[in-house]
Amino acid sequence: MDYGTVQVDTNNSIATITLNRPDCLNSFSLALGQDLYKVLQKVGADPHIHVVLIKGAGKAFCGGGDVKEMNAASNKSQYLRNLTKAIHQCILEIRQMEKPVIAVVHGVAMGAGLSFMIACDLIVAARGTRFNTAFITMGLAPGCGTYFISRLVGYHRACELVLLAREFSTDEALDLGIINYVAETDNLDSVVGKLVQRFLQLPLLAVGMAKTLLNESLCNDLTSHLEQESRMAALSAGTRDFREAVQAFVEKRPPCFTGT
Repeated sequence: MDYGTVQVDTNNSIATITLNRPDCLNSFSLALGQDLYKVLQKVGADPHIHVVLIKGAGKAFCGGGDVKEMNAASNKSQYLRNLTKAIHQCILEIRQMEKPVIAVVHGVAMGAGLSFMIACDLIVAARGTRFNTAFITMGLAPGCGTYFISRLVGYHRACELVLLAREFSTDEALDLGIINYVAETDNLDSVVGKLVQRFLQLPLLAVGMAKTLLNESLCNDLTSHLEQESRMAALSAGTRDFREAVQAFVEKRPPCFTGT
């Protein structure tokens, strides 16, 4: 289905969302942010979708914000306010979605594109992809991304990447823990496919609960988080998948999960 600036395809419980502005490296326009939010809401609410992939059309994943649209805006402060809020909605939708979201990255992930990428749950990047926080080079305070980057790499390394706007490679991104996997370009789909198949073999409800716990661990205090873990463990113990896993363990066979 085509939303103008975003394309979404579904197949076998997998939704593939493609940023579709290849003529400008899929840079975030206001329309792209709004279209993407609608798509993420729809995919997140669809019980038949178990795994979500996010890609970029053409030569890049996402080159950042649309500088030409910024330049054309009569009230640039208000435009940046609107654009960042549109991107933030997308980030929140990804984080609150109880299903894994995998970013499949190539070419460049710059500025808002990098920020959006690191909001995803797993990231597979083609070797040779270039990364940069980039906001500073445009005279902008970061409109998104500082929440995640400092937690991923630590405060001082985050200062280096954000304040100096230093470009870095796939190998460095992997070493820093910013991405999960580096694949050769002609092997990218194969690496992603193996991840997808692994998720499809796992108990969907437990995966969703685990993702929620990981996200909320970023802001919960220890006592409240332990209580939430206990509640979710008890909740998951009421699922068919838990009963199947226990029975399979006793019978010494692989479990067959149904996502219920």
